[in-house]
Amino acid sequence: MKKSTKNLLFLTSALIAGMHIYNRVVDSNAERKNALKVDNGHYYKWKEGNIFYTKTGTGEPILLIHDTDSGASGEEWAKVAKKLAKNNTVYTIDLLGCGRSDKPSIQYTSYMYVQIITAFVNDVIGKPVNVAATNLSTAPVIMANALSKDLFNKIILINPVSLQQLKCIPDKSTKFKQNIINLPIIGTFIYNKLMSPIKVDLLFRNKFISRGQLISDKMKDAYYESAHKGQSRGKYLYSSILSNYINTNIAPALKNLDKDVSIIASTGIKNNMDVINNYHKLNSKCDIIHIANAKLYPQLELPEKTASIIKKIVTN
Repeated sequence: MKKSTKNLLFLTSALIAGMHIYNRVVDSNAERKNALKVDNGHYYKWKEGNIFYTKTGTGEPILLIHDTDSGASGEEWAKVAKKLAKNNTVYTIDLLGCGRSDKPSIQYTSYMYVQIITAFVNDVIGKPVNVAATNLSTAPVIMANALSKDLFNKIILINPVSLQQLKCIPDKSTKFKQNIINLPIIGTFIYNKLMSPIKVDLLFRNKFISRGQLISDKMKDAYYESAHKGQSRGKYLYSSILSNYINTNIAPALKNLDKDVSIIASTGIKNNMDVINNYHKLNSKCDIIHIANAKLYPQLELPEKTASIIKKIVTN
């Protein structure tokens, strides 16, 4: 074997070994702060894995669904749930691949989340429920309603994804990205770098929260832990999002939706009003509620105001 080839093999082995060590360090540190508590919740056994949820309060049920993101969890609803629980039975859920729920190495799709939401409402809640969902999770809620008309009472969409984005489908380029992220060592390393503490901080400052002074370490710790909990297996959801497998065209279902639908739209998101107007054009019954001084997650940034809006919607 030529010396140059030996050197290349040595460097490659050293590089992979370094990635493996980095991944192990991330694994050991990810849950060190224990930001995602499990002692206040329960697990619902679904066919692909156990799903964590919380139940608080008494009264008519409300289901709060976080964004479909490997770093997201029901924790984003904690403050809102506490306020709503004064008058309602409030459920929060960690979707499969997120938070404290299992993170199997499967293809994550919008229809899978339709199945989870439908099964959870039927098996755990046991009656029609008011539902509030965030960003990418709004799509499976719309589709679940289309397939099961008696699942929901009132539907609340918080900063839903653009209809154009939801029409994007997997192609060779996105599938290639997915395959790279799904690789055992190299893919995990790339994912861990993309979900590093610095990257998480930038996500909060640039996308999630409009005012930097409101970003707490607790928020970021919960997001980081969710992304890396279970040896960074959140990468399988991340790669499915990256490859557009989570997307689904909801336009026909939205157009024919006959429930009371309210959209909470943050004015602090660029082009968000255009996105919301497209929803309203498809279904003029959608009630639009603007919320200022917030970006993607008003439930984190303005929990009292968000809870007040939801309470008003479900009681009218």
